[in-house]
Amino acid sequence: MLGVLVLSVMIVATPAGRRPFWSSDEARFALLAQDALDHGRWLVAELRGQHYLNKPQLFFWAVAAAAVPFGRVTEVSAAIPALVSSVAGVAGVIAVGRLLWGWQAGALAGLIVVTTPLYFNMSHQILPDGMLNAWLVWALYWLLRGQRAGWSLGPVLAFYACFTGALLSKGPQALAALAAAGVAVAFTDGTAMLRRLRPVLGSVLAFGVATIVWLLPYQARSQGSFDDQVLTGHYLTWYLLGPILPRFTALWAPLPSFLPWTLLVAAAPFWWRQSPDAGRRRIALWTATLWLLVAISGNYRSRYILVVFPGLALLTAEFLTARVTGPARRVQTFASLAAGVFALAVAAAAGVGRASLLRLVHGEDRAYIPEAGWERVAIAALALVACVALVRGVRLGAPPSGAVGLALAVAGVLLVEGVAYPIRYTRAFDIRPLTVAAAANVAPGGTVVGYPGLRLSYDFYLQRRVVEIGDEAAVRARLRTAPHDAFIMTAERWRALAPAADPTWQVLASATVGDKSMVAVGRPTR
Repeated sequence: MLGVLVLSVMIVATPAGRRPFWSSDEARFALLAQDALDHGRWLVAELRGQHYLNKPQLFFWAVAAAAVPFGRVTEVSAAIPALVSSVAGVAGVIAVGRLLWGWQAGALAGLIVVTTPLYFNMSHQILPDGMLNAWLVWALYWLLRGQRAGWSLGPVLAFYACFTGALLSKGPQALAALAAAGVAVAFTDGTAMLRRLRPVLGSVLAFGVATIVWLLPYQARSQGSFDDQVLTGHYLTWYLLGPILPRFTALWAPLPSFLPWTLLVAAAPFWWRQSPDAGRRRIALWTATLWLLVAISGNYRSRYILVVFPGLALLTAEFLTARVTGPARRVQTFASLAAGVFALAVAAAAGVGRASLLRLVHGEDRAYIPEAGWERVAIAALALVACVALVRGVRLGAPPSGAVGLALAVAGVLLVEGVAYPIRYTRAFDIRPLTVAAAANVAPGGTVVGYPGLRLSYDFYLQRRVVEIGDEAAVRARLRTAPHDAFIMTAERWRALAPAADPTWQVLASATVGDKSMVAVGRPTR
């Protein structure tokens, strides 16, 4: 189990802090943390001069605390809370598996969750989803401990403490934990047991803390508009409004995202029918409830399903480490061989030209497509090792050994990606040449104009006031009346503006960011 945790640290730490901010979602929390450090606005931080009210404070507090030894928020320091949360999530999965089925199942479940590619993808991003996931995993652990202890007060209070942490990490999404706990208890132990969860006491304590720390300060600072603008206007509309069809298609999203383990967990229900288990039933009900509540969100994001993976990993590990017999054993063998075929397909894909793979992937995920020859060779070799391990496990009648071989091979692939992909990501999305040139040309109290807009990642590097202007006439006027500003826009937009602008305006720096050619424009200081 310790080895699994050490491997988890290696996997998630390898890429952490090694790529620049590009996503506004990530830069947002770095900026909130820096605002708290610079101006002491710990309860209600600001972004671009506006109170930020959409998310509670716990995650950006953690980012700010991690930055203290560094002097300010950096890419490395900002990744520390996400890294710690990811490893804490793995530790929680191990603890749950050990509690229910022993150390072997716990260790394998930890290996499975940390070698799920989306878990790796989220493990070093500066987003609260990993922290939410860790709190929910440990909430599940204390729920199970409470059931085993006859619902004594200590484990129940620990469950609500974890729920409170989840609530302060990402807000209303944590409410799914209460629904999942209720479903798991009601359909396994009976509805009469729900009162043993002490829902009134737990809710009073959890929402009391959340109200004092989060809701009241936001309500007071927004002068009473927090309810309408955020609780109703943001959270409810975000979840309830939106097209219906994508909500059904999102129900399938965890299956491809859980590959290669999907092929093994898909066979597990054959074993469940043959050998019922109360602990397994609780995990399945908890996971299914989270899965459904996440999928039916009106504005679904792939990172929302992170909270589903711990349960899937536990169910997979239990299936692989149990003494499976009869028809379920034959299905288990078939699933292991199918996973071996999948590994062969990955090995073959590693040999395909990069251009062909790029056509299948879009946006920031393109950075994960291997480029160098050594990467493709390493990934192909590791995929073949996974195939051999799975086939060997089948031949020896030892499915856990095959699963461990698969997990270690996937871990090797993720380590290769962790070394190489930040380099490609930086090459594709590095805005620092633009921001360095613009900031050098604008005094600390000056303004950088984004036309028509700028991601929050620019704010992080500029450390200057940023104003977005979407109207071309207003930009032309600003070029005439604000000689000490700098402008960042696409090269195409500057070519349209330059003929009418004063010739002293010059391109300070240019860079290709994503699929756009960008320029920083200013009047060079002498």
